[in-house]
Amino acid sequence: MIYITGDTHCDFRRFAKRQHEELSFDLTEKDSVIICGDFGLLWAKDGTFEYNRKWLSGLPFQILWVQGNHENYDMIEEYELEEWKGGKVRHIVRDKIILLERGQVFNIEGKTFFTFGGASSHDIQGGVLDRDDLDYEEDRRKAIQSGLSFRVKHFSWWEQELPTEEELQEGLKNLKTANYQVDYVITHCASNRTQDAVELHYNGGGIGKRLYEQDILTNYFDMLEDKLSFKRWYFGHYHDDFDVDDKHTLLYEDIVPLSEI
Repeated sequence: MIYITGDTHCDFRRFAKRQHEELSFDLTEKDSVIICGDFGLLWAKDGTFEYNRKWLSGLPFQILWVQGNHENYDMIEEYELEEWKGGKVRHIVRDKIILLERGQVFNIEGKTFFTFGGASSHDIQGGVLDRDDLDYEEDRRKAIQSGLSFRVKHFSWWEQELPTEEELQEGLKNLKTANYQVDYVITHCASNRTQDAVELHYNGGGIGKRLYEQDILTNYFDMLEDKLSFKRWYFGHYHDDFDVDDKHTLLYEDIVPLSEI
C-alpha cells in the first residue's frame, strides 16, 4: 500500500510507533510512504544525520521522497543516480530511503507517478548571504539586526532548489512518452493556479497579501495542468492539510492512503 505525507523538516515523530498508533491503518513492511518534499534528512553530515538515517532504516516501511527547497543539495548530489521502477532515483539507504528525481515517471505497485521536487524559498526576506563574500560578517550582522529571515549559500540555501532547463525538458520528454497520462503527480510546490487557491484559503476567500510568488517551476506546473491527465496531484510546501479541490491535495503532517479515485 502507498501512503503520502507532507514536509517533515527532519522531524520524524509522525513515524514513531506511539504517533502512528493513532492512525486507522498500520504501516508495515509491505507499505511505502511518499514524502512531498522538505524531508530534511540530508541537511548536514553530523551525528543527527547518522542517527536519523539509522532510525528511519529500521522502520518497517519504505520511504520515498521528492526534493523540497529545504534540502542540502550538495549532499544529495553525492549519491549516485540509478534506475528504479522506470525512473531515476538516488538510494540514500538501499531500497529503504529513496529519492525520486525530478521529471521522472515511475510505475509503483501498478500505478504511475510523475515526480518533480523543488520550490522557491520564501523565508529569505533578509536575503541570501555568501560566506565567500568579503562583507559576509557585516551582511550577516545587518541581517540579524533586521529581524528578517535569511539564508546562507551552501549552508542553509541551495540554488538547486529550482530546476535546470535540462530537468524541465526531461520531464516533458518522459511525459510525452507516457502520452501525458499518469495516475498521480507528486511535487513539493504547486502550479500557479493551485497556489492561488491555497492563498485564497488562507485569506478566508478574500484578497490578501501574496505569500508565494510565481517562478519557473510554478509556471511549468501551470502548463502541465493543461496538458496532463491525472487522478490526483499531491504536494507539500504550504504547511497545511486539506483538499484544494477534487484533484489537488495539500499535505503537511497528515499521512493519508493514496486516493483510488
